[in-house]
Amino acid sequence: MADVTLNDILVELAKIETKQDAMLQKLDELSKVSDEHWKKINELNVKVQLLEQRQPPRVHVSVWILATIAVLGFIASFVTFVTK
Repeated sequence: MADVTLNDILVELAKIETKQDAMLQKLDELSKVSDEHWKKINELNVKVQLLEQRQPPRVHVSVWILATIAVLGFIASFVTFVTK
């Protein structure tokens, strides 16, 4: 087994520093991309909320059924009133 010299240790430390710098650079790029994605997500959330506000409230099916029954009842009572 060869003896490890100070020069070998310094070379390995330089390699580790290079890898660490590359990793930090990639993390910075990912952070920028992440910030852009969050901005886009926030824009889309605002658009969705605006669309939800513009929509009229939904009417329950039972309201339509009761309205139909009421109109039919009115027509039936009107026809009964006119024919008597």
